[in-house]
Amino acid sequence: MCTMTDQGSAAAGGGMPLLTMKGICKSFGPIKVLDGIDLTCHSGTLTAICGENGAGKSTLMRILSGAFAPTAGEIHIDGRPVVFTHPSQAMREGIAVIHQELNLLPYRTVADNVFLGREPTRFGLIDRARMNRETSAILSRLGCHLAPDTVCGKLSIAEQQRVEIAKALSEQARILILDEPTAALNEAEAQALFKVIRELRQSGVALLYISHRMAEIKALADTITVIKDGRQVATQPAGELTIDNVIRLMVGRELTDLFPAVGKGEVGAVLYDVQGAGNESLEGISLTLRAGEIVGIAGLEGCGKAELARAMSGEVPFTDGQVSLWDGKPQPRSPREAANRGIGVIPEDRKAEGLGLRQSLRDNAAITLRALGGHLATATRGPRATRLIDKLLDKVEVKSAGYDMPVGELSGGNQQKVLFARWMAINPRVWIVNEPTRGIDVGARSAIYTMLRAFANDGGAVMVVSSDLMEIIGLSDRICVMCAGQLAANLPRGASEEEIMRHAVH
Repeated sequence: MCTMTDQGSAAAGGGMPLLTMKGICKSFGPIKVLDGIDLTCHSGTLTAICGENGAGKSTLMRILSGAFAPTAGEIHIDGRPVVFTHPSQAMREGIAVIHQELNLLPYRTVADNVFLGREPTRFGLIDRARMNRETSAILSRLGCHLAPDTVCGKLSIAEQQRVEIAKALSEQARILILDEPTAALNEAEAQALFKVIRELRQSGVALLYISHRMAEIKALADTITVIKDGRQVATQPAGELTIDNVIRLMVGRELTDLFPAVGKGEVGAVLYDVQGAGNESLEGISLTLRAGEIVGIAGLEGCGKAELARAMSGEVPFTDGQVSLWDGKPQPRSPREAANRGIGVIPEDRKAEGLGLRQSLRDNAAITLRALGGHLATATRGPRATRLIDKLLDKVEVKSAGYDMPVGELSGGNQQKVLFARWMAINPRVWIVNEPTRGIDVGARSAIYTMLRAFANDGGAVMVVSSDLMEIIGLSDRICVMCAGQLAANLPRGASEEEIMRHAVH
């Protein structure tokens, strides 16, 4: 049973649990994903669900929300057994979900998405004035001032995430599931969400919180449940577990092992040189990427770091300044030219910009190799290409039931590994990596960090754009800070969070 901190105990009152899940099992064919999970939560408490990608966390939450039926086990709400065959039944019991993967309709407005399927009416017509008014009020609680009539397809990922959160809050849930709710939020936005979470606890809502950000979990949780390989390995009061305890239970190693050792020796030649460059979003950018080096790009949401990645990858090229690459040629003018010249790009949103979710792992990993053509044309299909791609998928340690399965069925960490395998197939000289571990567990993070360091040690150059300051600090040999479309600082390895933030808000 969840042990309450002083924040949650008053609301819980020590009475009957609001939610009990007993002996929950789930199998997909011969593969057992969950094996005997028990979970008990009272009103006014927050239970963190921790585990690596693929551990079964999201499957457990999908069972609770009515998306999946359990193979075995029982769910009780207020002591009553319930059986869900559709998410609408779970919603009627007061269960709402803030999904990690965005589920918004891109051509509908913010208000349309928040009240989708529950539109208020007046005189038999949809009451849009009320929808807009109530949407604005919910967004204001989150410290967000988006216009309710904005089309969602025009929003950034962080803004879309806040609409997802507003959608769940509008349902006035008794049990709220939050699956990586801060993955796309900056620090100020996350703090606004935490304030709402504390208000919800005080009002008696039971919260189930999935996150790979250990500091958040320690700050918010009453109880921590750890799942590994579909089995429940621990359920303890949050105050009895350190962050290192949780990571050890999840992955079997210490927090200090997360980042690989610093590269040895001097950095090599300049592979990508930008001097005084700009475009509509950027101004006066001077930046060099050298062989053997990882350069981290930090900054707040909207600072221009994502635009910098798009400019250097040829998607939205610089329009002024001087740009040159190791091959003596000027900047690439398109992503295809960048790929042909040996620049690998990991996009910010792997699902929308990187993967064909219904295609197999093998097809996704082979896309760049097949697209390049030229001297590689004879090696892009057939047994030879299949052996090459399978070897690369083995190398990045993708966990799957088989390389012919749809990539959309993989966990986020494994999907990201498929993207890295794709670029390894063409032996790039430079990697431009945007938010490499967003929504990915610590085990997969460590594997990706090791991969990036190995690439740099072999003579490649890496530019990592990330909203995670600990990632930037732990991984980078040099840290560049963006602010208002400009490079505000160039800091050495090991710069503090305070120093980075001082330049980011300048």
